Amino acid sequence: MKILIAGFKGNDNSAKILLDNIKEKNNKDILYLENDFEVSSNQIEEKLKENYDYVLIFGQKPDTKNIYLENSAKLNEIELETDYYYGVLKEKLEDNNYKVMSSCDAGNYLCNNVFYRALDFKQNNNLKTKITFIHIPTIDNIENIEKLSNTILNYIETLSDIFNIALLQLTPTDSIENNMLKGIEYCKKAKQMGADIAVFPEMWNNGYEMLFEGDLKDQYNIPLEKINNWNSKAIENDDKFIKSYIDVAKKLQIAIAITYLEKSDEKPKNTVIIIDRNGEIVLKYSKIHTVDCKMEAYTEPGTEFKTCELDYKKGKVKLGTMICFDRDFPESARILMLQGSEIILVPNACYMSKIRLEQLKVRAYENMVGIVTVNYANHGGKSSVYSPIVRNINKHELNSEMLVMNDKENIEIVQFNMSEIREYRSRETLGDAYRKPNTYKLLITNKVQEPFIRKDARR
Repeated sequence: MKILIAGFKGNDNSAKILLDNIKEKNNKDILYLENDFEVSSNQIEEKLKENYDYVLIFGQKPDTKNIYLENSAKLNEIELETDYYYGVLKEKLEDNNYKVMSSCDAGNYLCNNVFYRALDFKQNNNLKTKITFIHIPTIDNIENIEKLSNTILNYIETLSDIFNIALLQLTPTDSIENNMLKGIEYCKKAKQMGADIAVFPEMWNNGYEMLFEGDLKDQYNIPLEKINNWNSKAIENDDKFIKSYIDVAKKLQIAIAITYLEKSDEKPKNTVIIIDRNGEIVLKYSKIHTVDCKMEAYTEPGTEFKTCELDYKKGKVKLGTMICFDRDFPESARILMLQGSEIILVPNACYMSKIRLEQLKVRAYENMVGIVTVNYANHGGKSSVYSPIVRNINKHELNSEMLVMNDKENIEIVQFNMSEIREYRSRETLGDAYRKPNTYKLLITNKVQEPFIRKDARR
């Protein structure tokens, strides 16, 4: 985690004294800004070129004992808003008895100028850096600068509370063996990129090989040989394919969400397992909402949604899984949220249209969970990630779209700050906060009415 702490110079400047105090306690990357409009702006822009994850800029505000968290800066009638999430910082400061104000007025002097220039540089260069400006009181209005620096350092520690997920947007090969080998190589790449978990698209062992194209009603006299050949791609849970990923997870110390067509007593199942960094299987889930009007009528649906707690060395996270068509049913994500899921992994194998992406965005919003969908490159790609955090402490809307990939084979890493997610979920209104479950009884009846009756549906 790359963090820059900046503040203006001046022997009696409280921002400079705060930075001195932080520097003494911890070897953080510190930038002392000159008290000059152009020089200080150039200083911050040069540092932004180094691709920091977070930039915290401090300035002093006279005639107050409050701390102001600035949400925007304005120059020449143009206002720029930060996408910085202040929730955890506000909580830490208030826990230490500081009065915190959320502000949309960074002033009209050096502080506003450097904040504006930083936000403008970020926007023009498409940086992912989170940039904040914090006004603290002048030194004569701060009772204990050391206490404040300790509070800021304690908060900065939470910025490293990151869970890194690798999205493996792949194209399958010509065989299960080669898919296995290719997947292992991509797990190695994911580890090199800093991933805590690598997530595969749906049914990776056979590359979501199609038994037939189109809807089931359009298929006649499917040869038994073809069905048997497809069924032969189903594997046991102790198959070499699974064991290889268990060995890789243990060797690389990386969790893996691997997908496969699972052999069962009747029809095969569309399954995902999560292997932790110690090689232990901590979750196994089979797709519940099979697409019964298509080839998945030849699979056996799962019966229960699953959530697990994953230890990823830096911390623990509660993960849920659903597969492809599951996402079309709000009950899937809802149940996973009720089970405690903080992030939901969604292996996928279909074209991700605009409405499907928006659907995932809504699932993240209404359940206050992160949603990570991994698709095949040869199914159009667009693997995506959505944050549960959709508004800041001023209730201003934030862009919850963290990533939408193109259609090329590639790995992308996305970072979830678990401290921010947990603070947000602890105070916002969705998820399970205000539900009325006693009124939802109709949701669990088996009665189906027109126009929804389908002969091929399995309940």
